Amino acid sequence: MIYQVTPFLLLFMVIIHGSTGEQYNLTGSFPAAILGKEFSWECSMAIPPNQNINAVRFFRNSTYVGTVGRFPNGTCVSDSLHPRYDYQCDTDHVFSLIIPADNMTEYENNSMWQCQYYGDGRYRSSNQFLKIAVFIRNISLSPHDDPLTLTEGTSNKITCSVNSDAYPTPVIRWYIGDMEIGGTEGSLELKADKIHDGKILRCLASNNDKCLNKTTFLNILYTPVVAVDQSSSVDVSLGDQLTVRCTVLKSNPGVILGYEWSVLGDNDVIGRESYFTINRVSINDNKTLQCRARNSMGISEPADVRINVLLAPISPRFIKALCFEEHADVVWVTSTPDLIEQKSFVQFSSSSTAKEFSNASTVVNSTLNDIYSVRVTNLFPDATYTFRVVTMNQYGHVTSRDASCYVNKKINEGKKILSFNS
Repeated sequence: MIYQVTPFLLLFMVIIHGSTGEQYNLTGSFPAAILGKEFSWECSMAIPPNQNINAVRFFRNSTYVGTVGRFPNGTCVSDSLHPRYDYQCDTDHVFSLIIPADNMTEYENNSMWQCQYYGDGRYRSSNQFLKIAVFIRNISLSPHDDPLTLTEGTSNKITCSVNSDAYPTPVIRWYIGDMEIGGTEGSLELKADKIHDGKILRCLASNNDKCLNKTTFLNILYTPVVAVDQSSSVDVSLGDQLTVRCTVLKSNPGVILGYEWSVLGDNDVIGRESYFTINRVSINDNKTLQCRARNSMGISEPADVRINVLLAPISPRFIKALCFEEHADVVWVTSTPDLIEQKSFVQFSSSSTAKEFSNASTVVNSTLNDIYSVRVTNLFPDATYTFRVVTMNQYGHVTSRDASCYVNKKINEGKKILSFNS
């Protein structure tokens, strides 16, 4: 309970806990007062040397309005000269002047306040001004474009503005999506990056526990981002056909004006489609290809694909066996490398050898491009023979599928039976 006393009674108050010092602090309960909301001034004091009164006086616009202090028994007493204000003892050396909610009006705006030691006015706080809060009413972004179109890599000044009379000065925060990106300044230096494309730029302004925000979509223009859709490395056998494709992962603008293929380390363009085809892979194709895509903003960074040419022999794509009276002709098709020497030979087994293969006695009939024909001699009639082709070079060997045919026991009929696997 606070007792109202006359000023002379305060002369009898004595110190409870002695201390020295001249620093008096006067602080408001809010950075700015809000109309119709209680506001208080808090005065932190220390009893000067050779003094024993535990009390302070409050001044408004240099006019004395009241005193508050403590008796030695702990009783809080006050002497008010103005009916608008109340007083309280917060601690032994902290005292408050309270402006009730009903009295917190425009009358108090820009008023100057000070607290002083009761017994010696030389011990005082600095002057503090009470200002009425002005809430944020509107907020805007400059440039005003929505969406805001920027070019990747450029620096752009974005300004967030609120009503000029807002008080206290609003705190500004910047966000892209959910991520805070800047400080508390009203201007943001934004370096455009493709990772921000399609996201929301937001300015959030706050004062007096109230927030307003303004947003705009970011439209970041950038060159395409590409990848080779198979992988960064492709294994391919000699003689095979290979197609690799250049895939645009993202681009703004999205219209692709063209593609370029080149070999790593060589600036010559070797293809201008979204795909690149090698009809027949040779050892010379053992290299790294690069693809790029172009839009109206320029050409992309390259995407690489390493072509690993497998140098082991290539298995025949199909094989045929044609049996006659005492021999068989074996025909197969395969690809041969341009720069790697390889050889092929035929193996056979008969129904009487339980699939145990032996090297056959052969005579080369003909070759036509990649078509080979070999005659296997010294075959016995009335038997089924199974043939296969083995191809080898210095890097390894491969074996074809099997092809079978039957040698007729009637030699004079010259009948032939055809069987093949492909």
